[in-house]
Amino acid sequence: AKKTLAECAETKAAAEGDLEATSKDLKTDIEAQASLHHECMTKAQDFEAETKSRGEELTALATAKQVIQESTGGAEKASYSFLQTARSTAASGHFAILGVVRTLAQKHNSPALAQLAQRMGAVMRSSADPFEKVRGLITDMIAKLEEEAEKDATKKAYCDKELKES
Repeated sequence: AKKTLAECAETKAAAEGDLEATSKDLKTDIEAQASLHHECMTKAQDFEAETKSRGEELTALATAKQVIQESTGGAEKASYSFLQTARSTAASGHFAILGVVRTLAQKHNSPALAQLAQRMGAVMRSSADPFEKVRGLITDMIAKLEEEAEKDATKKAYCDKELKES
């Protein structure tokens, strides 16, 4: 009877050890399942949000495409060419003025006029109403030249005064 009791106690101890190890494994598995479930739910929500966002983007693109098609009115079916068929007289007038300023810059060997011509050319190529900006550039240039002339006159008057005194 003592032998059976010892065997039963040994079996019971082994079973209790197995139960404890299995309980720990079960607890770890339950925690892993909860974490995995949370991760899966988060990914499912993200997927739904992305799908909804993608649908909204596609709707916006479709609307934009429709607006473009309506506003171009069949322009994609027309054929285009970069061949110039006529010259604008207004544009030729703009560039004629530019030529005059460049010629003056070369004739008088004036870097200020050359810079003005360069700035005028840039404005004429980039502006819808180039004359407005060109007028401003010319006005600024005239003011600058008048200021320089006044400084030169003051300097000359000083030099003349000093020459008379000596």
